Amino acid sequence: MSKQLTATLFALCLFRPAMAEEPLSAIASYGNLKPPVVKPMFDGMDEGWQDRVALEFEIMNDADLKSLRTALRDKNPDARAMAARALGILADRDSADALAELVKSDPSYLVRIRAVESLGFLKMKPDVIQQAITDEQGGVRCSARLAADQLKSKDDFAGQVRRAFSVGIERDDMGQAEVGLPAPDITVQTMAGTPFRLSSVRGKQPIAIYFAAFDG
Repeated sequence: MSKQLTATLFALCLFRPAMAEEPLSAIASYGNLKPPVVKPMFDGMDEGWQDRVALEFEIMNDADLKSLRTALRDKNPDARAMAARALGILADRDSADALAELVKSDPSYLVRIRAVESLGFLKMKPDVIQQAITDEQGGVRCSARLAADQLKSKDDFAGQVRRAFSVGIERDDMGQAEVGLPAPDITVQTMAGTPFRLSSVRGKQPIAIYFAAFDG
């Protein structure tokens, strides 16, 4: 090989454009989110929660099972917890063994909560769910009792949650509700799978909207 050709190849290697980095997956981005900045109640909602909600919808609708299974071993507990939750909602029965191990031994109680919730969605590992009822952390015990009740039901709770996520969400729609102002009109899906619109009862009868979720 001539010296001129060698020099040309060296120059091409030296000055070639940098390869663009592959974008992070949704579950990896979720794990990299900074914790929400908690503000006083009178200042409104926590900062950063919109990014978390938007990524949760993306994960539920677009993430592949392989990346979620890998994330069960992520060093970040938020990523592990979200992956555990998603795999249950997405009805990935092949992840039951890995979820059971998280319930039994993960150091993060939030991961244990999400993992036992998912075993309830999958209706699998009743022995592990029963064991979690004696967990040292109250949130895990509560979630395990709910999961145990799901085992007794024929309802497809995971399917109901999947349908709710499949509707999607717009960032502009987040945070519209404000204390002291009329509630924005919303349409949601009931447990029976039928749509319910708030305006159908607003001003006609009292209504309470109650959210029961344990986030730690």
